[in-house]
Amino acid sequence: MEYTVAAHGRRISRIVFIGLLLDILSFTIILPLLPRSLEAYKEREGADASTLLGTLLAHIAHLRAYVQAHSPSRFLQQGARADLVLLGGLLGSLYSLLQCVIAPVIGRAADRFGRRRTLMYCMAGNIVWTVIWVFAGSFESFLLARVIAGLSEGNVQLSNTIIADVTDPATRSHGMALVGIAFAVGFTLGPSIGAFFARMSIESTNSRNVFAFAPFAAAAVFSLALLLAESLYLFVKLPETMHFRRSLADSETADSGTEDTETAEPLAEPTHAVDTLFTTENNRTLRRLNILHFAYLFFFSGMEYTLTFLTHDKFNFSNAQQGALLGFIGVTSTVLQGGWVRRIKGKSAHGDKGLVARGMASCAIGLACVAHCAKGVQGAGPAWTLWGGALGFAVASATVVNCLNSMVSLATADLETGRRLGDFRAAGQIGRALGPVFACSVYWLLGPSTCYAVGAAAVAAISVAFVTLVPARPAVSSAKKHS
Repeated sequence: MEYTVAAHGRRISRIVFIGLLLDILSFTIILPLLPRSLEAYKEREGADASTLLGTLLAHIAHLRAYVQAHSPSRFLQQGARADLVLLGGLLGSLYSLLQCVIAPVIGRAADRFGRRRTLMYCMAGNIVWTVIWVFAGSFESFLLARVIAGLSEGNVQLSNTIIADVTDPATRSHGMALVGIAFAVGFTLGPSIGAFFARMSIESTNSRNVFAFAPFAAAAVFSLALLLAESLYLFVKLPETMHFRRSLADSETADSGTEDTETAEPLAEPTHAVDTLFTTENNRTLRRLNILHFAYLFFFSGMEYTLTFLTHDKFNFSNAQQGALLGFIGVTSTVLQGGWVRRIKGKSAHGDKGLVARGMASCAIGLACVAHCAKGVQGAGPAWTLWGGALGFAVASATVVNCLNSMVSLATADLETGRRLGDFRAAGQIGRALGPVFACSVYWLLGPSTCYAVGAAAVAAISVAFVTLVPARPAVSSAKKHS
């Protein structure tokens, strides 16, 4: 029985990994293109006050003039070019705010209707938003696409839930590491793929046509192809996992006959009083993890989001150079995930906690490096500290979030894994929603060096709080002990 459960669990984990990898490749294609996409929309319709983009840029310009009159900033002296940073931050925060709203809904839907069905609905939404992106000839259409994207992206959350279904406490950390590896590989290849397809110009210059091709539409078409392939693959290969262990046990019992049925150890019955399975300590730990997840992603996501705007604004990076920088982060994260992280995770009670602490510390050091780099001369080449900062981001990407997911799942009863992971993701998405607006506002008002210095100090403080307040490993619930 144990061998059968483990074998089936490994097979499903591989299916989830492949599907998630395709999803993240599709998601990351747009990342290096966003600054120049906004520039393209600005050239098309930014001067037209009757358009949404023209109205937004006019309000930002008035705010910039007011700030310059009362507190002059060297960064804001760039004029309209600086306004794209704040606009980009607003877009990033909108996406994450929608994710924050939808994450608990997806988690509860997964517990009620099943993981597979909920995932397929998310895939349908992903396909719809990407089709709209392909034909987003206006900024309004592009904004609509991003809204639908924010309400549809539940793949990461559901992947974590499925892996929690098919692994036991001893193998949970290794299973969760697959999610991190998918992220790392996706962030390695996705931005480079986006930069490659950005060279193929099929977009329209007619901003009045709502369904004209978008800037860098060829990249959007390839992203759509990846999503279609992912949807077909998951539809054919992925089974329902909500009652994974019970289903396998029933199958084993039917095959072994009545005699084995009588002697088999009965499975724990589901109960509506699931909270009784948790100790007070675990509930307190889960609350602290949610708060720290929010705080960490508030600063990390904000600083990460502004990175491509920094290199575009400060060093005039091309799409290919943006892809190379993000690719370096992805490659390094992949190597760390496949080697160092997978060897340490789950090996001891301190494995996950130690990796989270090291990742947060590396993030703080990386942000300090970028702050130093941002002091350089406008238009000059980037200093080595930019790549030092990218290395810090890579270590953080390889460790922090997926190890936190592992810690949460270990403190959660099987019957409500979806809800607990959904609430945990929602807390992080609140941070992702507010972080880009905060970071871009500080960047816009005080300049990039101050922005990243604030981020470095904040993440360092959060890492100290994490080490102090969170136990190495929460007590495993009684439901998990019997699984």
